[in-house]
Amino acid sequence: MEDEKLEVQNVFDNYKSNDKDDIPIDVKRNVFMFFEKRDIPLVLLGSFIMCASAVCTPMSTLLYGKALGNLALFYAGEQELGDFLNETRILCGAVMGVGGAKMLLVWLGVTVFMRFGEIQQSRARAVLFDKILKEEAKWYDQKKNLMGNLAQVNRCIEELRQGTSEVIAMAVQSLALIISLVAMSFYQTWAVTLIVMATSPVMALSGWWFGRLTYKGAEEENETTSKGSKLLDWCLVSPALVRVFNGKYTEMARFNEIIDKSAKAYCKLANAIAANSGMLKFLTLMMFVQAFWFGNHLLTTGKVNIEQLMTCFSSCLMLGSTIAQTTELLAALNAAHAAAGKISTFLDLDAVYEDYDESQASSPYMEKFQMHPPTCYGAINFNNVSFKYPSRNEVILNNVSFSLQPQRMNFIIGKSGAGKSTIPLILMNLYDIESGSIEIDGRSLRHFESGWLTHNITLVQQNPVVFNASIRDNIALAVSEDYESLGEVPETLIHQAAEFALLEDLIDAKGIDSMVTQSSLSGGQQQRLAFARAKMRDCPVLILDEAFSALDAKNRDKLYENTKRWRNGKTTIVITHEFSNIEPDDHVVVLQAGQVVSEGDFKHIQQQPIFKEFDFKAVDKISQKEKSMVQRRSIYYNYKTNPYILKDLEMLSIKAKDKEEDIMGVLSILKYCRSSIQQKWLIGLGILISIMDGAANPVFAMCFAKLLATSVEAAIGNDVEKEVIKWSIVACCIATFSGATSYVADFVLAYSSEKWIVALRKLSFERINNQDMSFFDSEETKPAELTALLMNDARDLRSLISDFLKVGLNLIFMVLVGIIWSIVTGWKLALVGLSFVPLIFVLTGIYGSVMESAENKYKTRVAKLENHLHETVTAIKTIKIFNMSNHFQKTFYSNLDEIQKVGSMRAIRTAVGVAMNDMLVAVATGTILYFGLKLTGELEYTVGSFMQILTLLMFAMSSAGALLGQLPGITRGQRAGTFIVKLLENTPYSKVENDGDARPTSIPETCIKFNHTRFSYPLRPQDPILVDASFEIRRNELVGIVGESGSGKSTIVALLCRLYGSNPGQVTLCNNDISSLDPDWLKEKVSLVPQFPKFFEGSIYDNLVYGISPLLQITHTDVLEVLEMVGILEFVVTLPEGLQTPIGEGSNSLVSGGQLQRLSIARALLRRPKVLIFDECTSNLDPVNTRVVIDMIRNKLAKKYTILLITHDREMMKITDKLIVLKNGRVGETGTYEQLIGLNGELARITKSAM
Repeated sequence: MEDEKLEVQNVFDNYKSNDKDDIPIDVKRNVFMFFEKRDIPLVLLGSFIMCASAVCTPMSTLLYGKALGNLALFYAGEQELGDFLNETRILCGAVMGVGGAKMLLVWLGVTVFMRFGEIQQSRARAVLFDKILKEEAKWYDQKKNLMGNLAQVNRCIEELRQGTSEVIAMAVQSLALIISLVAMSFYQTWAVTLIVMATSPVMALSGWWFGRLTYKGAEEENETTSKGSKLLDWCLVSPALVRVFNGKYTEMARFNEIIDKSAKAYCKLANAIAANSGMLKFLTLMMFVQAFWFGNHLLTTGKVNIEQLMTCFSSCLMLGSTIAQTTELLAALNAAHAAAGKISTFLDLDAVYEDYDESQASSPYMEKFQMHPPTCYGAINFNNVSFKYPSRNEVILNNVSFSLQPQRMNFIIGKSGAGKSTIPLILMNLYDIESGSIEIDGRSLRHFESGWLTHNITLVQQNPVVFNASIRDNIALAVSEDYESLGEVPETLIHQAAEFALLEDLIDAKGIDSMVTQSSLSGGQQQRLAFARAKMRDCPVLILDEAFSALDAKNRDKLYENTKRWRNGKTTIVITHEFSNIEPDDHVVVLQAGQVVSEGDFKHIQQQPIFKEFDFKAVDKISQKEKSMVQRRSIYYNYKTNPYILKDLEMLSIKAKDKEEDIMGVLSILKYCRSSIQQKWLIGLGILISIMDGAANPVFAMCFAKLLATSVEAAIGNDVEKEVIKWSIVACCIATFSGATSYVADFVLAYSSEKWIVALRKLSFERINNQDMSFFDSEETKPAELTALLMNDARDLRSLISDFLKVGLNLIFMVLVGIIWSIVTGWKLALVGLSFVPLIFVLTGIYGSVMESAENKYKTRVAKLENHLHETVTAIKTIKIFNMSNHFQKTFYSNLDEIQKVGSMRAIRTAVGVAMNDMLVAVATGTILYFGLKLTGELEYTVGSFMQILTLLMFAMSSAGALLGQLPGITRGQRAGTFIVKLLENTPYSKVENDGDARPTSIPETCIKFNHTRFSYPLRPQDPILVDASFEIRRNELVGIVGESGSGKSTIVALLCRLYGSNPGQVTLCNNDISSLDPDWLKEKVSLVPQFPKFFEGSIYDNLVYGISPLLQITHTDVLEVLEMVGILEFVVTLPEGLQTPIGEGSNSLVSGGQLQRLSIARALLRRPKVLIFDECTSNLDPVNTRVVIDMIRNKLAKKYTILLITHDREMMKITDKLIVLKNGRVGETGTYEQLIGLNGELARITKSAM
C-alpha cells in the first residue's frame, strides 16, 4: 500500500535536515512587498505627521539657541534683567509647547504607521493561508521541512510587521529630522555645518557595510532556526517513537548543534550592530570637536553671533544623536528585509502573480469547459491512465483501463503497492494524470468544476482527520459548505448521521458537544466519525478506502450492513485487501503492480488463475472480521500519521485558549532562570562596561558644557583659545573611549543574552525529551506553540539582559551621577531636575503595565491564528475532499479580525510610550532651562556652572526617557520568559523516564510478570484501563494478547515500554520491578514493531540504526544479516543507492507498506532485544504480506526471543504458545488457541462473528 502515503501528513517533515531544505532568501523583495495603492493615503498621512513632528526638533533648537543668545546679550549689558527673564519665560514655555505638539504628532504618526504594519501582516497571513488552502497536493509532496519553515515564516511575518510599523515611522521622522536639522544649521552658519558634516560620508559607509553584515547574520539565523523548528516538531509529534527507540540522545545532540549554529549566526549579527553603533557614536561625538575650533574663530571674528552658533551646535548635536538612532532603525529594517525575502520565497509570490495573470487571461476559455451537470449517476471509466506522483519517479499506475459500474457496489482489490489508494486521489482531481483519460458519466474529468466533484463524490480514508472541535461540529463540518455556520446545521441530521455511524456509545460517554482531538479518540471511533460525515453528505458516489480497518468485528459488520442499505442504488467503491464482504455479483477490479490484471463480477474473478496468487486459503482464515486494530489509545504515536511514510503531523490542542497568562516581572524571570544563565561574570562585565560607557556621557556633557561656555565667553570678548584646546583634547579622548565601550558593552551583553537563550532552549528541549508520555497527552502540550515559543519567541528574551539590565542600571547610575554632580555644582537647579525623576519612573511603571496587557493580548490572538493555520495544514486533504474551505476561511478571517482589533489598541498604547519620551524631555528642558537662566541672570550661577548642570541634567533626563522606548521589546521578552518558566515548571524530573539503574545480566525463566496490575492514564485517573490484570510470560515464549477494544492490550505494551509509570511491584521484567530498571537498558532489551511503521526522512541505514547505542557496535554486516533474515535484503540492494536510499519523504519513497513493515521488524531486531512486541503489525497488510510476516515470526523469530503479539488475527493466534485474553481490564482466560476455542468462552465470543 505504498501509494497510501498521500494523507495529509505529506505536509510535514522529520527532524533530519540538510542545506537544500532551507528556504533561500528572495533579495528582490522588501518590507513593502504587500503594499497596495489603497495604502498610499495612510502612508502619506503618517509620513506627513511624522515629518511635522520632526520639524519640532529644530524649532526647539532654535528656541534653545535664542535663550542662550539672550543670556549673552544680558551679560553684554544689552538687556535688562526683567526683559531677560520675561523673554526666557516665553521661550521656555515655547519649548514645552513644541514638545507637547511633538508628542501629539508622534503619537498620531506612530499609531498610523502601526496600523499600516498591521495591514501588511494581515495581508501576509492572508496570502499564506490562501496558498496553504489552494495549493495542489503535489506542492505538499515536494515541500521539504514545511513545518519548520512554516514556523519560521510566522516569525518573519512578525518581523515584517515590526519593520513596517514604528520602525518605518521613526525612520521617516529621522530622515525628515536630518533634513530639517541640516537646513537649520546651514541657515544659521553654513561654514560650521560643513565642518560638522565632514564625517558624514564615513558614517554612511559604516552604516552600509555593517548593514550588509547585519542582513547576512539575520538570514543565517533564520535558516538555522528553521532547522531547529523542524527537529522540535518531530520530537513533539512523535514522542512515543522517540522514547521506544531511545532516540532522545540523538535528538538532543542534533538540536544542540543547530542551536549553537543559530547562536553563532546571531553573534555575527550582534557584532555588526554593536560595531556600527560604536563607530557612529565615536564619529558623532568627534564631529563637534573640529566644529568648536572653527565656530569660535568665526565668533571672535564677528562672522556669526552667539545665537547662530548655539543654534547650529544644538542642531548638529541632535543631528548626531539622530544619525546614531537611525543605525538601530536600519538594523531592524535589515532584519525585516531578510524576513520579507524568506516570506516571498516560501510563498513564491512571482509564481502566484503569474498564475493569477494566466488564470485571468484564460478564464473565458476555461469557463466553457468547467461543467456542472445537475446529476451524477456514477459511471466511471479509466482509459489507458498512467500516473506517478510529482515527487517520485516511480510509475504507480501503468496504462490502466477499467470501469466502475454506476449505482452498485464496486471493489478494487490488490496487494500493497498495487496502486489502489491512488485511484480515489486522482478521481478527486487532487493529482493530474500523466496520460490517458478519466470519464464520469461519459464526460472528461478535467472538464468538471472542482466544486462539482467534491459535491458529488465523498472519500472516506483509512486514517480520517479529527478536528479540534466538538463531536457535533466534527460531523457538521461535512456540510459546512451548505450553511452559513455550523450552528445552523440541523440537529436532527447530525443525530441521524451519528446513529448510522454507531456513535451512540461515544456520545453517551462524552456528550455530543464535548471536545475531541485526534489522540482522544480510538481508531475505530475516528472511522465511525468519518462515516457520519459521509452520511451527512450523502453523495451519489462514495469511495471507502480501507475505511473499516479500525473497527472490531461487531461494529464492522453492523456498519457495513448500514452502509449497504444506505448505498442501495448508489455508486459505491470499496478499496480493500479483504474479500469476506464481497458478494458474487459485486463488480471487482484487481490491481497488481499498477496494472489491471482482472475485472468483472466477483464470481468470475474467483475462477481465474490470478486469484490463486493471493493465497486465498490463508485469506479465508485471516478474516478481516477478526481484525480490530482499534486501540483505546495509540501508544507509539498520538498524532495523525500515514501508515507507511512519515510526515510529521502537528495536532494541536482541543482549542486555542484565549486565556491570558499573568506576565512575570523581569527580575522574577531572571531570578527563576538564574541557574541557566551561564558566565554571569560576563554579564556583569558587560553591565560594568555599559556603566562606564554611560558615565562617559555626563563627562562628555561636562566637556561640551565647557566648550559651550567658552563660546559664550568668546561672544563677550574674552580670550578662550587655551580653554578650547584643553577641553577639545579631553572631548576627543572621551569620544574614543565612549565609542569603544559602547561597542564592547553592546556586543558582550548581546553575546551573554544569546548564551542564556541557548542554555534555556537546550534545557527546555532536554526537559521535554526527558518527560514520559503523560506530558505529551496533556492538553497544555501544543506542538505548534511550543515550537514557536522556543524557536521564535525566545529571541525576545534577549531584551531582558541586553536592554532592560543595560538601560535600567545605566539609567540609575547616570541619574545618580548626574544629580550628585549637579548638586555639587549647583543644588538649586539640581533639585528642579530631580523633581522629574519620580515622575519618569511612575510613568514608566504605568506604561510598562499597560504594554504587558496589550502585548499579551496581541500575542495570544496571534498564537490562536497560527494554531488554526497549523490545523488547516494538518487536515488539508480532508478539507479539500469535503470542500470545507469556506468554513476554515471564515474561522481564519475571524481570528485575523481579532488580531486587527487588538492590534489597533496595541498601536495606540505603544505610540503613547514612544511619544511620551519627547514630551517628558521637552517639559524637563523648558523647566530646567528657565530656572537655570533665572539663577544665572541673578548671578547665583556662573555661565560655566549653569551649562554643566543644564547639560548633565538633560543627559540624565534623556536617558530616563529612553527607557520608555525600550518597553515594548522588553514586554515581549517578559511574555516569552513567562511561558518558558511555565514550560520548565510543567516539565519536572520524570522518574518514569529517567529513574532506575538495574541492568540484569541474564533473562530468568519468568521473563515478564503482571501482578494484580491496576492502571489508569494520568489524565483520566477515574477511568481504570487495567483493573486486576495478572499473568506471566516465560523466556522465549510466543504469547498472544487478545481482547476487544478498550480491554487494555495496548496499555500493557505501554507499561512494558515504560511510556507510563506503574504501581510498585505490579509489573516486573527479569525479576526486577520495571521502574527499577535502567531506562537505556530497558529500551535496548524491549523492542516494538508498531502497527504503522514510522520512518524519518533519511537513508534506510540511518532509520534502521536510529537510537541504537554506540556500545552495541552495529556493523554494516549486522544490518545486511538482519535484512536477509526478514526477507528484504534482495529488494534493498536493487534500490538506487542501496542502504543509503532515502525513505520517509515523497520524492524518494520507493518502499511499499509490506516492505516498510519488514524494515520495521529489522529495526527492532538490530537492537538485539530480548523481548519483541508486535502490536497489530499485520492489520493494514494484504493477505500475502500478512502471510510473510506470520511465517517470519513462526519460523525465524520464535524460540529466539520472548515475543508478544497484540492481535485480532486468528492465524496469528494459532502460532502462539498461549493466548492471554483480556476482558474489562482483567485476564479473562489463558491457554492455547484450540483450548480456548473449545471452551467457548471469551475468545470464542470475540471470534464468533468471524467464524
